[in-house]
Amino acid sequence: MHPAGIQQFLSKCFPIHYNFPNHKRDDKRMAKLSGHVGTVYEQLMKSFMTHSSDGIVVVDLEGKVLEVNQAFEKLHGWKKEEVVGTVLPMTPPHLLEEARELHEQVLAGRTVNGYETYKLKKDGTLFHASVSISPILDAEGRITAFAGVERDITEQKLAEKKLVESEERYRQLVEFSPEPIIALDDYCVFYANPAAVHLVGGERVEDISGKCFLEFIPPELSAGLALLIDQSLGRQQPSDIITLKLVRLDRQTIEVELKIVPILSPGNTSLQLLFRDVSKRKTAEQSLEETEKLYECLVENALAGVYLYQDEKMVYVNPYLSVLFGYSRDEVMKIKLETFIHSEDWAAFRSIMTQTLDGRISTFPFTARGKKKDGSIVYLEGLVTLTKYKGKPSLLGTFQDVTYKNEVEEALRESAQRYQRLIKFLPEPIVISDAGMLIYANKSAMKLFRTTVESELIGKSLFHFVHPEHQQETMRIERNVMRTDNPSQFKEIKMICCDGQTIEAEFSSIRIHHYMGKTVMLTVLRDITDRKQAEEMMIRSEKLSIIGQLAAGLAHEIRNPLTSLKGFTQLLKSRSKDDSFYFDTMLTELERINLIVNDFMTLAKPQLSHFGYGNVHGMLEHVISVLSHQAILMNVDLISRVSTELPDIYCDENQLKQVFINLIKNAIEAMPQGGNVVITAERLNPDTICVKIKDQGEGIPDTIVHKLGEPFLTTKTNGTGLGLMISYRIMEHHRGSLKICSKEKLGTTVKLLLPVPEGRSSETGAARSC
Repeated sequence: MHPAGIQQFLSKCFPIHYNFPNHKRDDKRMAKLSGHVGTVYEQLMKSFMTHSSDGIVVVDLEGKVLEVNQAFEKLHGWKKEEVVGTVLPMTPPHLLEEARELHEQVLAGRTVNGYETYKLKKDGTLFHASVSISPILDAEGRITAFAGVERDITEQKLAEKKLVESEERYRQLVEFSPEPIIALDDYCVFYANPAAVHLVGGERVEDISGKCFLEFIPPELSAGLALLIDQSLGRQQPSDIITLKLVRLDRQTIEVELKIVPILSPGNTSLQLLFRDVSKRKTAEQSLEETEKLYECLVENALAGVYLYQDEKMVYVNPYLSVLFGYSRDEVMKIKLETFIHSEDWAAFRSIMTQTLDGRISTFPFTARGKKKDGSIVYLEGLVTLTKYKGKPSLLGTFQDVTYKNEVEEALRESAQRYQRLIKFLPEPIVISDAGMLIYANKSAMKLFRTTVESELIGKSLFHFVHPEHQQETMRIERNVMRTDNPSQFKEIKMICCDGQTIEAEFSSIRIHHYMGKTVMLTVLRDITDRKQAEEMMIRSEKLSIIGQLAAGLAHEIRNPLTSLKGFTQLLKSRSKDDSFYFDTMLTELERINLIVNDFMTLAKPQLSHFGYGNVHGMLEHVISVLSHQAILMNVDLISRVSTELPDIYCDENQLKQVFINLIKNAIEAMPQGGNVVITAERLNPDTICVKIKDQGEGIPDTIVHKLGEPFLTTKTNGTGLGLMISYRIMEHHRGSLKICSKEKLGTTVKLLLPVPEGRSSETGAARSC
């Protein structure tokens, strides 16, 4: 080790100062002096390494041990030859990075002195250590090694820990003491624990802090208490326990026991007051007596057998237990407990008793078969509890006759199995879901989903099989059902089967409580694909019938004259060049009439349901323009009062147009002598649009108004009655309603209610062309 490094290390351990004379530099003299100083420091280093009580270790920059002293060997348990050449053997593996960081600090010129960490002994144990690290320099002043001084501070840390724990224990002892404690200084309160604050009726220590304690004492007793306090302070000894009255903050007076304890220190006037509330002692004693009588009454009249078992004999039984097993009370007191338990269940019951008496369990429920005096079997449930009777361990037990309950449970299990079998083979498809996850599907449901493997359904989300365009609506309905006990109405949706096929279905759900301990959803499904196709065929048929009638009436009346008008208009246009503007206008209008006639043919084409967002204003205006020609022929005025500020609705536009055509056409035909048909559409509320069609016809007799919508029921000579029926169906399909109000001689009003989709209730839609 270079003398400069030794000097720096020793100067950190114990400073030595050398003063050299101020004379001219003499290299030889300085070299000699330097060698002398180096020798001195080497001797000091050797002496320090030998006699230091702290462990000293010298390591190179890589952490390899170069030198250790005897104290290090004693501290760690290694011999010098065992550790020299090894890398930081005294540092636990998980703290190697910490040791390297300390070396980096020394290399950076920072001081590491008294750093507390853990060090490793040869036997693998760890101890608390205080570590100081010094650099060792070569002749050029470069750091070539590190010298570490280790001191075992395990006892110190334990002492500090015990001191902290002791202080915390005493603090908690006072703070959480159930006994009220108040500290006074010159009669004023400067501390009170929570129990004391509660005693005087306060909520926080601030409620009484700083107050003179004598304020809490009745005036006639305050002088005597002040005298006792002064005497206790004068003698510097605790007082005897005294009883006095205490006035709480709520002005209630309670009786307490008090002990005055001076806080011993010279010239100190502080003391502690230790309280005990005894105002409730007599009440408690009286309550205890009443409680004992109450428990005696409860046990004696309990509808369960109660017994106290000690030293393998009965020391108490209540009347119910005697009756339960068919013995007299005197007989029971002479019989061993095993007499009441079936021989096949006694071993298990005996084990429970033994474990309870040994203290391994405190309370244990059991079920067993009992044996009555007449030999009949009774099913028992009860508890075995460890207690003490006359200072000795004993068993307090109960017997409850559950024979009838077991019979009922068995009957319920059989009933549940019957119902399970009934549901399983019910022709109606039924599934049960928990939070949307399928947990049961009966045979009919498996067939509906086109599968024979349960794993293709169970464990999957019910909404996985719902067509995406209906998923949000289905989820909303299911959430509403889970909030109530009412079943949902049947809702038509599209479902995707396991084979990928899409079917038309309808479903209704209801919440089921306590299904395998859970609240679940039971859903009934129906495949209505065939029914929907039949309804679609009926709608097509009715539409074709209406269009056929319109086409028959208008094609002859319009198309032939239209062709003539168009031809002659073109001829006149070619002869009169000056008035071409008027002829162009006429040709344009004739072409518009031609387009309107073509619309009839378009509506006559059969179409499947196609839902999207449509505007009621646009649909009504389109239908009015189509029917306006028929209205003119019938001397009927179509008056439109349709609001343009209506939100879009989710619908099949063609189907709704069909409804509007049916109803407006009926209104026109109801007035053979002419009149007005008023068509209004307005926002009834944020969630509903109301469409009204009102005519001035003869009205409909009350006897058949409520029957309207039934097939083949009509007031028209050539009608089929299917138009209104289909209109009702279409409105139901759109989650709307159709109502007819009619008075004879006053006309008929048809009211349609259409729902506004969620998320669009705050929107208003401008009129659009459909």
